[in-house]
Amino acid sequence: MTPNEYARLDGVALAAVIKCGDVSALEVTEAAICVIEKLNPKLNAVVMTNFDNARNVAKDVLADTPLAGVPFLLKDINQFSHDMPTTFSCEFFADVAAKPDSELVSRWRKAGLIVLGKTNTPEFAEDFVCEPTFRGVTLNPWNLEVTTGGSSGGAGAAVASGMVPFAHGTDLGGSIRIPAACCGVFGLKPTTGLNPVGPYYPEISGGFNSDHVLSRTVRDSAAALDTSAGPMRGARYHVRPMVDSYLKVLDQPVPTLRIGVSKRTPYGDAVGVNQEHAVDKASAALQSMGHELVEYSHPDNLGLGNWMESLWMMDVVYEIENRIQELGREPDLHEMDALTRYSREHVAGLTAMDLYRARQGAHDASIKLMNSMCDLDMVLTPALGSDPIAVGTLDSRTDNFIMEKWIEAGHAFAPFAYICNVTGQPSASLPVQLAEGKQPCAVQLAGHHLQDHVMLQVAQQLEEHFQWNNYRPPVWAGV
Repeated sequence: MTPNEYARLDGVALAAVIKCGDVSALEVTEAAICVIEKLNPKLNAVVMTNFDNARNVAKDVLADTPLAGVPFLLKDINQFSHDMPTTFSCEFFADVAAKPDSELVSRWRKAGLIVLGKTNTPEFAEDFVCEPTFRGVTLNPWNLEVTTGGSSGGAGAAVASGMVPFAHGTDLGGSIRIPAACCGVFGLKPTTGLNPVGPYYPEISGGFNSDHVLSRTVRDSAAALDTSAGPMRGARYHVRPMVDSYLKVLDQPVPTLRIGVSKRTPYGDAVGVNQEHAVDKASAALQSMGHELVEYSHPDNLGLGNWMESLWMMDVVYEIENRIQELGREPDLHEMDALTRYSREHVAGLTAMDLYRARQGAHDASIKLMNSMCDLDMVLTPALGSDPIAVGTLDSRTDNFIMEKWIEAGHAFAPFAYICNVTGQPSASLPVQLAEGKQPCAVQLAGHHLQDHVMLQVAQQLEEHFQWNNYRPPVWAGV
């Protein structure tokens, strides 16, 4: 299998040709390794490799699933794997030992995915971009001078360039959808709790986080969700899928939906011209499919504020304190970026009542926002507030870091994603190319809890309309 033959197939198609005997899983794995070795020096998307183990797994009898034998990459945070360390992209964790597989990783392995390595992320997945000090900047295959987005920027670059058809991402404030938007691929943040985060955590980021994948096709995202969705034994809250198979539901008729449309941010601010045009193109496509589109405005006074940072920063400090106990020393100044050091200081000043009020703030905002959608099936907005920003625009790493400026700039760039983490509702970034051959823009769809299957159905309609699986960046495996 040549790199071009490999890269033009999505995961479901790769598994199908393996199953029918046209090519072996080992040959597919070798093609993926070849592409990674060729492209990664240009992009710095993959920061750990596990090729020999992947080859051995590919030689074994595969599971009978729609994704068996498909090459896959984990993100270097949240999920643990027995054969590679999880360093949180932080030098303080550089020589940390690997842990047994997280539940989600175990499910992906049982489904027959071939784990080739781990992708880059900003330190502790804290940033809107992917520019960690520890392992360096990940570059965008569409334009090496602009960001891949964060925090799953390594996954976004790997998928967009054809290294793998889909890759693991985490999303506590847009970390799947922002890089999907920047890199011209599809990114679904599932309903919170649909994919497990245990056994190492009861929840992540105060319940904001959802792990899933970035993919080039909707059906790969659906098939991946089939392998992973559902509660794990011992979890306090059990969130179950509403359908038997997300992949199979793509073949069912799509209901006619009432979709609210907004081209202004949750704060009422304007967005870039390209972002408006992308929403217009998506709106026209949805109307042509028979959906009803109406004007929508985010509710006033959502109460979004610093309490959001308090919730996600707790997880960061928890890991650091555990590492301090393990090593018996404090981290050196160079071993953590500026935002991480700020997080430690911030959390040290919090009280139990501060954290309780933060959780209450998230609850109140969620109620307000979901009530504003009570007569709608979905909301369509831009995915970003502007085109992807230049590498180096945001600084969360150096002594020049100022929290207030970083928040202001980051939320201006990506104002639409994080509210869906506060609510826990499913949402997705969908690429929309405004001119042939140019870097795609993106829109976001946000739906109702556990209606992930409807989100995927509508996304597939738009994929068929825009044919985004044929979008090819300049840095591409098949070139």
